[in-house]
Amino acid sequence: MAVLAFHRSNNLSPILTLVLAGVVVSAFCSALVGLVTYLADPETTLQVIVFWLLGSFASSTWPQFGLVAVCTAFATAVLIGMRWRVNVLSLGDDEARTLGVNPVRDRLILLAAACLAISSQVAVSGTIGWVGLIIPNLARMMVGADNRRLLPVSTLLGAIFLVAADTLARSLTPAEIPVGIITALVGTPIFALLLRRSTRSGVA
Repeated sequence: MAVLAFHRSNNLSPILTLVLAGVVVSAFCSALVGLVTYLADPETTLQVIVFWLLGSFASSTWPQFGLVAVCTAFATAVLIGMRWRVNVLSLGDDEARTLGVNPVRDRLILLAAACLAISSQVAVSGTIGWVGLIIPNLARMMVGADNRRLLPVSTLLGAIFLVAADTLARSLTPAEIPVGIITALVGTPIFALLLRRSTRSGVA
């Protein structure tokens, strides 16, 4: 809601405004997390917060899985069902209105669905980074930029990547490594390679 409020009060381009709003809200929430971490009891709560910030499935339970499964299934169905509208929205608001799409309404629905899926997963597993950066780019290399194919493929690749990362986290050492560390160690070099490749393609 904060991102959307900032988006509607700004006259910049929709994509740039969403990015800037995301940066602002993320920085504010990070400050709140830092405040909670600073005030936490170092004997009990602090360890739990630090482990959650690293991201892990170790403490997940079946009731939590059921909650995440319901939220994710609903949100994914909405996103995939509206995948052709994402193509239209990528053309810009004026073009979207010309094609009969309400950009404000559809953007609100898409953001709400994405937030539902992400927040339910983060509440259980903690923050697991780099998945949203590398998986869509890999999927785009495989099937192109058409969201009618890109969204389903990204969903499948993301699930496979997290299962593989969780398997490594449980197998490399006797003590389970947080999944967020594995995704960062694997994701950063992959993202660097993708960035280098896209840069070369742009120069070419």
